[in-house]
Amino acid sequence: MKKSFSLLVLFTLIAITGCNAQNNSAVNGSGDKSPQKKTDMTVEELKSRLEAGDTNLVVLDVRTADELKGELGALPGIIHISLQELENRANELDKYKNKEIAVICRSGNRSVTACNILKKDGHNVINVQGGMRAWRKL
Repeated sequence: MKKSFSLLVLFTLIAITGCNAQNNSAVNGSGDKSPQKKTDMTVEELKSRLEAGDTNLVVLDVRTADELKGELGALPGIIHISLQELENRANELDKYKNKEIAVICRSGNRSVTACNILKKDGHNVINVQGGMRAWRKL
């Protein structure tokens, strides 16, 4: 009897925890149930928004200056601050806090780190998946 009761309690707890996890997935940090902000975009989405002249979007490239001159080149009109300098220069982006900052690098790895740095500073950032390597395959 004790064993079956224990199993019933265990299954009940699992069911309750599962329901709470599903409900919490829709709740953002402010406690409301509005949709989560998108954290990533594809290069196709970036291209579409740039071609449409989206004035709410700026592009930050966090590669080194040498990489911008390299085989992958750079997108026109970007803001360039290398990841190594970003923490010290993040205040240069404060004038874009009312815009979305698409962060790009070579492959999409450094841009994730850059997004985390900028999020802490209150910027609205989105990582460009695949980076310039994916962009050049368009």
